[in-house]
Amino acid sequence: MALRDVFSMRARRLVLGLGTVVLAVACELGMVSLPLVDTLDRYLYDTRLRLQPARPNNRVLIVDIDERSLKEQGRWPWSRETLAKLTTTIAREGGARAIGFDMVFAEPHAQQDPPLMRALAGTPVALGYYFSSELGAVSTGMLPPSVFPSSVLQDRKLSVTTWNGYGANVVPLQRAARSAGFFNPVVDRDGVVRALPLLAEYKGQLYESLAVAMLRIYFGNAPLTLRADGLHADSLGFGPGGEHARVPISEGTTALVPFQGRGGASSSRFRYVSATDVLDGRIEPRLFRDRIVLIGTSAPGLTDLRATPVSEVYPGVEIHASLIAGALEGTIRTKPAEAQVIAAVAIAVVGGVAALSMAGAGVLGIAATTMVGLSTMFAWNAIAYANLGWVVPLAAGVLALIVVAAMNLVAGYVTEGRSRRAVIGLFGQYVAPQLVERMAHDPDNVPLESRNKELTILFADIRGFTRMAENMDPQQLRDYLNRFLTAMTEVIHAYNGTVDKYIGDAVMAFWGAPVDDPMHADHAVAAAIAMQREVARLNREFEANGWPPLVVGIGINTGVVRVGDMGSRLRRAYTVIGDAVNLASRLEGLSKKYDLPIVIGDATRRAVRAIALQYVAQSEVYGRTEPVKVWQPVPPDPMGYGGAVDSLSAASSVSASASVMEADTPSAAVPLPAARREPIA
Repeated sequence: MALRDVFSMRARRLVLGLGTVVLAVACELGMVSLPLVDTLDRYLYDTRLRLQPARPNNRVLIVDIDERSLKEQGRWPWSRETLAKLTTTIAREGGARAIGFDMVFAEPHAQQDPPLMRALAGTPVALGYYFSSELGAVSTGMLPPSVFPSSVLQDRKLSVTTWNGYGANVVPLQRAARSAGFFNPVVDRDGVVRALPLLAEYKGQLYESLAVAMLRIYFGNAPLTLRADGLHADSLGFGPGGEHARVPISEGTTALVPFQGRGGASSSRFRYVSATDVLDGRIEPRLFRDRIVLIGTSAPGLTDLRATPVSEVYPGVEIHASLIAGALEGTIRTKPAEAQVIAAVAIAVVGGVAALSMAGAGVLGIAATTMVGLSTMFAWNAIAYANLGWVVPLAAGVLALIVVAAMNLVAGYVTEGRSRRAVIGLFGQYVAPQLVERMAHDPDNVPLESRNKELTILFADIRGFTRMAENMDPQQLRDYLNRFLTAMTEVIHAYNGTVDKYIGDAVMAFWGAPVDDPMHADHAVAAAIAMQREVARLNREFEANGWPPLVVGIGINTGVVRVGDMGSRLRRAYTVIGDAVNLASRLEGLSKKYDLPIVIGDATRRAVRAIALQYVAQSEVYGRTEPVKVWQPVPPDPMGYGGAVDSLSAASSVSASASVMEADTPSAAVPLPAARREPIA
């Protein structure tokens, strides 16, 4: 190779390397937006939090309205006399120093409000409420007094979340309580909660969050102060000079929640006390003395479980507890604007030296330079985190070094196959790998925008799962559910189905999109039969492990739905919506009524071409004025689909499903009429 060619190649590598470094600097300064960088930054931040050990905090305690509380005290919502008793035990008998309700009392109850008002009066209680950002949002209830006019943030150049409406507590209860705070979280684009707002703006006034309101009560109704401490960002202080505690302020006047541990009652971070134990006197009231007590719920049915960096199902009440504990312990980090400038300088220096060194280096030289550069990046980032309390972005620098080390591959990655990668990224988690590969080869024919289309939808749900959850060890329950979901997903993929979502112990899937499938109804029914056979196989394994038998009901329906990439600007998914989806869910519920493993709607029966079906009955369905015809596949043998029919019938009496439809469903199974085969079209 001529010397001129060698020089030209090195020059091109140097230009590409320096161009990558410049791009990383621009990304760090906010001039360029790269989703990959944001995703990796979130991953690195989440990993750091997951590695934090859970240190017990004895000043914050959670009174949990858990599944056992609902079982013993009755379904939610409880009467306000019951909540008054709970409040009196914690506040007056227990002597708690600050109490917060992670819930809102939005509806007036003339008979029940007075006892709760008396319980709240003169006690250190902060009620919860929420703000709304929807256009034309309706405001209900009574807001507490604001803490600042919004103008105090203008000189400090701090942004703040602004809201259009609110759902607050009824006037008598709000007036009786010491304070109140909003409990809205900050949900990132990936649906994960990493921060909580400290203040929020509504009509020119700033209101405090629930965590801030409880800290103020804990410190004797301490005033709030905004201050700056040298190199640190602005902070929210408690007390005239912020002497009680200081919470560093991040972007949007939020605070990064210092998560520790996986959360929940099994974690050692906070002590959880079941609300039913407090109400029935099984807890000594002195346990609450001088503590901060948060009253919330971890029961899955009450929908206060959030995705966080440390767990996908984290109790919402513990998010507030973690922020309060971090303020008391001084462990809250911040992400100030200055940190991005420092990160950009580090990228320019380390990345520039690496680009110059790698331009003429061989494989070993590139590997050594990359390792030194990455070690330098991680080292200064860790020092800033540990000594200054800064969360400094790291992903842009790491990616820049990796790109410089493999620029030829990256160049091909950037310039070729962009549509193919988009399809793989979106559909890799929904459909079978062979379908992903097929779509990737022709991405232009894979519509991402939502559209109307006839599909077949399937719901599969474990019967009696709530009772299983009560009697199984959490780790066993996790393995049990994971093996079920994995097996069902593999069957769905094998029949060219698309997994829409997992809904607790249920699976929702559909056929006919994103890839066209003229036989979508047949494939869905065939998949359902295969799923029941897989259930029978799993039960043999579960029996060997000493686990309870698995009983699954499946509902299938066909119809025109809206399918495509849908959601909000915060979180999106490839999914389906429409009346046919709702009916498929209702049909799954009917599988319990008729003691059948698979229940099929009449529209699917008309669309099926190659599978024999058997008429079951006409059934009333919740939400519909006309009854619907119900069908099932003709069982291939007396034992049904590998014994699944008998298994479902035997276990249907212990099902703990709590769907709304079952409230109007007779408990006795309806006998099947004589078998009738539908002709094959």
